Parts: sequence; structure tokens; C-alpha cells
Amino acid sequence: MSCVKNHWHERKQAIRMLGMFSILSLPLAAQSGEWIVSPSITLDEIYTDNALLTNDDKESEYVTRVKPGISILREGARTNLDFNYSPEYRYYKEETRDNETVHQLRANADAELMENHLYLDLWATADQTRIANSRNSPDGLTGPTENLDYYTMGASPYYTTRFGNTSVLEARYSTDKVDYEEDTEVDSTSQKYNLILGSGTYSTAQAWELSASHTREDFSGTAEDNKISIFRGEFLQQITRRWAVAFAAGYEDYYLVIGEDVDGEIWSVGLVFTPTSRTRFAIGGGERAFGDDYYVDFEHEASRSVWRATYKRDYISARDEATHTSLFQRQDAFGNVVRDAVLDNPPPVRVTGVSTLSAEYYEVDRVDVSYLFSAQRTRFEVRGGYIKRDYVVDTQDTEDSTAAISFSRLISRKITG
Repeated sequence: MSCVKNHWHERKQAIRMLGMFSILSLPLAAQSGEWIVSPSITLDEIYTDNALLTNDDKESEYVTRVKPGISILREGARTNLDFNYSPEYRYYKEETRDNETVHQLRANADAELMENHLYLDLWATADQTRIANSRNSPDGLTGPTENLDYYTMGASPYYTTRFGNTSVLEARYSTDKVDYEEDTEVDSTSQKYNLILGSGTYSTAQAWELSASHTREDFSGTAEDNKISIFRGEFLQQITRRWAVAFAAGYEDYYLVIGEDVDGEIWSVGLVFTPTSRTRFAIGGGERAFGDDYYVDFEHEASRSVWRATYKRDYISARDEATHTSLFQRQDAFGNVVRDAVLDNPPPVRVTGVSTLSAEYYEVDRVDVSYLFSAQRTRFEVRGGYIKRDYVVDTQDTEDSTAAISFSRLISRKITG
């Protein structure tokens, strides 16, 4: 019976992947253009002296990871496809866990349906999340419980128009689905409506934006839906060439199935310091419906290195985190286009863990710091992070803090070590 179940599970995963790729390829069916296809394979051997992350009775483990990948890029005059998929097979020699395959997918497609006005975005992802607030490693490789695969798909048609050089209007509708590997009560769909009016190109000393959004989230295990409405205005005024001041004001309302409803005013004040074109520092604070709101954002870019540090607070859900993954970026830290997003710009080392499987909204405090040095054949990266998730029930609160160092060297045109 278990063999039949596993085969059926593998078949469902294959159907998901094929369906995602087929839908994302629809805008390209009638178009011709150059396709850039980049296959790759990665092999890792990992040793840990505490595979289950326990205080007592520690067990060592050797983990072999085999990770083939495919990166497909197609850019046309009115349609684009960016598809990156890498299944990761994990073999546990000491059998502290069952061997498994983790699917990592990030795919995007877009099409211009009406010149300069009507557009369509499509996307799909596959990744992992943790089932409970247990002490697992950020990548799910070690820990007392196994993580759970999930898949997302979405579509977003939108219309945009310009009013001379004064302002730009965008009206957008988005719908997406989050589907977990096993039957859960948090499989969900959402519908979101956005209306944004922003400043045009008439002035470089001022920038403003007015936005209104309404989101409806439908979970499989609840009779009612989450309903979220946010109205926000932002204004940035350049004071000098180096200094600018930023303001934000608005209102937000969270009608939630789990936990108390939250609503209240939004306001914040911040400063932006840009001493050079390669350095930017922003800091600010205020209030949102859930409480105090602060942010810090620093970035400095040199010829071969990039420094970054950020701190922010937010009010989000595990669903939000699942639909905003950072897998396989097509652009590197220096802003250059990456030909093979699977091999040349793989998912960043996770340093803040993944969210617990839940339909609940929670407060998040997050710190991320990183340093990247990249030469023609050598890449060195140091990352650190901290994230605190504050749930309605205190016993569910989680704190994750991790540091990671990675080094790679291009041995030949096709081999990196």
C-alpha cells in the first residue's frame, strides 16, 4: 500500500510540474524568439554531529545531496519566460530520516496584450515549509520533524496608463493558489484588487503614490474568509542632493478567521541619505494597526562587493511568506542579468528559517545582513539573519537566528567547486 501511495504522490508532483510549465508557456505559444536553455548538476556531501538537533542523545549523519537543474530564459518583444527548476534528492546514510526529494521551482511569464496598456503576469513556485514550530534547520535538512512541500500558482492581469508626465495609473487583479503536498486545512486561494496612482517623470525632487487594495483569502479548513483592506499614501521630498525625507499615512483593516481582527491608522516618517550613487541608507518609524513600525535599510556597492543590512516589522501570514520566495534570482547582487539562474545564482542560503504551517496572521521582526564578494572566477558570501514571529498564542512564537558562509570557485567553464 505504501508503495502505491508513494507512486501516486510522485505522479501528482509530476502532473503539478507539467501543468505549471504548460500554463506559463501559454503566452509564448504564438511567439518566436531565442530560447536560452542551461542544464546543471550539483553534488554536496554534508556531515552533522546532531542530525535531530537534540540536547541529549545526539546522532550523527552523513547527507548526500544530488541537485540537477534546468534554467530556461526566453525574452521576446512582447512575451517573456523565466523558468528555473531544481529537484534536490537527499540521501541519509544513517537513516535518521527518510530519503526525500525536495522540489525547488521559480517560474515567471509575462505578456503585453495591448501595447503600453494591458499586461498579464503568470507565476509558479515550489518549495518547503515546516509543519510545526519545532527546531529545524532553515533548509529542513536536519531537525526533529520533516518539512512539507508546497506549490503556488498565480495570474495577474493589469491595465496601466499615463497622464502625460504627471502621473501613472495601474489597476490590477491577482489570483493565486497555495497547495500543500499533503491534505491540510490551510490549502488556500486568494483574490486581490489593487489600484495605484503614482507620480510621473515631471519632477525628480518629488515622488508620491496613492494605493488601495482589497484581498480575500479562502482556506480549505475554514467556513469564512480573511478580508484585508489597505489604503496608503506615500510622499518623498528631496531636500538636498544627499538627503530626502519620506512620509506615509493611511488605514488598514484585517478581518481574520483566526485571531482577533486588527484595524487602525498607518503613519511613518523617515530619512534617506544617499552620499554617493553606490551607497544608500534609510531609517524611519511610525505606527501601523498592529503596533509600532520601524525600518532600517542600508546598501553599499563597490566594484566587486556588496554590503547589505535591513531591519523591518510587518504583519503577515505563512501564506504571504510562501508566495514571496527568493528562489533563483535572474538578476545578481550587482544588477547584472544571470544567464543560468539555477547554477550561477542559486537560492540564497536561508538564514532565518521558514514559517510554521498555519492560517494565522502574526507580527514579524526581521534582520538580514550580508556581504558578497564576486570576482570573475571566485564568489565569497557571508550572511546572517534573525526573525521573530509573534503569534496570537505565545507558545507558538518562534525565533530563528543563523549565520552562513559560502565559497565557490569556477574550476572550468562547466565546473564550479
